[in-house]
Amino acid sequence: MAEVVAERHSPASEEGTGNVFPTAVSEEQLQEAREKFQKRIFGSSRVFLEVDSNPHRRSTFEDIVQDKLTEHYERGLQCLSQGEWEKAVISFSKAINLCPEKIQLYVKRAEAFLQLCDFQSAALNLQKACSITHPLQEHTELLAFTYYLQGQSLFDQMCLLDALESFTRATEIQPQNRQYHMRSICCLAALGRYTDCIRLLNKQLEEEQGNPELYIVRARLYDSINKATLTYHDVQKALAMDPEHREALRIKEKLMTTAAEAKVKAVNYAVQGQLQEALRKISFALENNPSSAEYHIFRGTVYARLKDFSAAVDDFVQAMQLCSAESGDGRQGLQLYTEAEKQLLLTYNNFAVHCYMKGFYQEGVLLLNKALKGERNKKELYINRGDCLFQLGELAFALADYQQALELDEGDWGIRIRVAKLLDEMGLQAQQLRQYQQAERHFSEAILKHPLLPQLYLHRARLRRSLRNNMDAQEDAVISILLNPRSDEAVPTMMNFFAGISLDEIINSKLADSALCVLEKNLINIPVEWKESIHSMREQVDGATIRTEIDIAICMSDQELTEMSQRQSSNKRSRQP
Repeated sequence: MAEVVAERHSPASEEGTGNVFPTAVSEEQLQEAREKFQKRIFGSSRVFLEVDSNPHRRSTFEDIVQDKLTEHYERGLQCLSQGEWEKAVISFSKAINLCPEKIQLYVKRAEAFLQLCDFQSAALNLQKACSITHPLQEHTELLAFTYYLQGQSLFDQMCLLDALESFTRATEIQPQNRQYHMRSICCLAALGRYTDCIRLLNKQLEEEQGNPELYIVRARLYDSINKATLTYHDVQKALAMDPEHREALRIKEKLMTTAAEAKVKAVNYAVQGQLQEALRKISFALENNPSSAEYHIFRGTVYARLKDFSAAVDDFVQAMQLCSAESGDGRQGLQLYTEAEKQLLLTYNNFAVHCYMKGFYQEGVLLLNKALKGERNKKELYINRGDCLFQLGELAFALADYQQALELDEGDWGIRIRVAKLLDEMGLQAQQLRQYQQAERHFSEAILKHPLLPQLYLHRARLRRSLRNNMDAQEDAVISILLNPRSDEAVPTMMNFFAGISLDEIINSKLADSALCVLEKNLINIPVEWKESIHSMREQVDGATIRTEIDIAICMSDQELTEMSQRQSSNKRSRQP
């Protein structure tokens, strides 16, 4: 432009143009005017005066900003080292204004805020630093620690919910840091949120199962919500890792003492017949000491007395398992195991008897099968299973059980009644099928087993009369009358077999003498006490039953069995030919 202006004001130009620009000035004049203007505006500063005159000394805008940035940053670091935290914050803030993408500036300002205990501002600065680029591990750790410090400060001020939020954020950033988890748990515990505490501890234990302290903490929490059994198990786990752990031993001793006191009360209630209260106390004892085989046995017996047989079985089985697991207890453990096994067999049997009374014969058989697996020398178990099989119509299997019981005790009156009754039933079934010889054989075997049951002779008498064996039929009929002259069947029997003859005439007849001889012959092999129960056959023979002492419940007593047999005999008369 200057060249153009100079060219326009050259003499040659003026000559050629006829002095077109009369006001034109020279280049020297322009430069002089320019310098005067700059001096008037910028004063004595030479920065801008020398920009054009010396290009090598020019500074760019970026250089200026960088210099100022460095100046503020270094001043901030100096303030940090001298403990001037507010000035450090101001310096780093000025630097951030010049370069808001510089991560280190936010980190350093966060450090200054931490020193001022302004945790919220420190966290915001660290969040900004982590958001600019992919966060460094040291920055995330510092952010988590900041939240931890903030939470601890709030916790000390009893701002529990806010403290919990801070600890939770720290945990989310560093889930592997156990300290942060524990502080969250402390907050929840202080708030009474024990279930949430336990949930957090469960997660922690999934990753750190070998730490006994965690189990102790959870045990205390369980104790706070009255979960004694879970408390016990956590204490046991802690002791398995550290047998000398003082806190674990203290908690266990407390549980054992509470359990022992509850057991004493349970025994007192049981003696007084207050079974429900006894059950409540022994259950409480087991909550505090679930590994006690003795307590399980006691509760099982209470359940059995309350006829809750399923629960009783569970307790006895648990007691046996505990005794087996703690085989090192020696003699006491063996005694407890033997007692639990004995009570289990009794419970199976009593449960089966209960099922029998309710008509659940198949279930009774299954229970007695379990009992017989553990004890094969108890006749009552065979008797009861035979009774159930008898009711199910499994006569052959029932007979096998009765005979097995009879082998264990030849003199048991009740077993002979059952065998005789079963053979009698088999005889009646064979008679219905017109298998007369087999029916007579069954009746005769039944009489040999129990010669004092009048219905056996009556059934054989009717069969023999149908076979035209009248003499033997009348003899059996007389024996049935002699054994029970007051029965409902005595009069019909006399009318069928001795029409027009009175009872006295029959008793005093030669046929009666012959019948008595047959009866006495049948009584040769029976026990002496049975013979002593027979009083004046010609006056009255009642067919009285002899009870034997047993220590296991049976489905039917001897008297009940005899009465049932007599009722069934009366009901079956219509079936006889």
